[in-house]
Amino acid sequence: MSHIFDVNHRNKLDSEERRRMLSPLETLRRLGYKAGTVFADIGCGTGLFTFPAAEIGGRTAKVYAVDISPEMLSDVRQRVGELGYANIEAVQSDAYDFKLAGSSADFILICTVLHEIDDKARFLIEAKRISAPGAKIAVIEFNEKELGFGPPISHRLPQTYTGELLMAAGFSDIQSVDIGEVFYAVTGIG
Repeated sequence: MSHIFDVNHRNKLDSEERRRMLSPLETLRRLGYKAGTVFADIGCGTGLFTFPAAEIGGRTAKVYAVDISPEMLSDVRQRVGELGYANIEAVQSDAYDFKLAGSSADFILICTVLHEIDDKARFLIEAKRISAPGAKIAVIEFNEKELGFGPPISHRLPQTYTGELLMAAGFSDIQSVDIGEVFYAVTGIG
């Protein structure tokens, strides 16, 4: 059984420390997210990447904030209302059904979620289903070293394994991107 994040600790997802380590705006730009692109933040949590994606994408670019947790999505919806974003849609999903139409996303982000998923292949096949032709996927996970942050080492995914999972799900042009001491990203094209 995978390590599942406790929704009662969701304030940690958008903490100053996590913002500093992940630098959402900078990371999205480095990963290749561009204005006018339909963005799907799978396992969005409280929106650490959702809102920067809406900023980069522009007020007309659709941003899907997808999560299984009603509490997380409630936080996102509240912030959407406070900030006046009309282009962010919060979507209640199931673990293996993102509740989005096929080929609906040009850029898919899965940040620190994959290690929590029991059937990783099934999860990434669902990501492939929602990928528009030529869509980019970026999976951000924890490096395999103990730094006093994140899930237990035994629950972390090796970078090469994450790339292999993406390839097995049908993504190509797999590349690794270093995003600091704590995290890495693996990208692919759908």
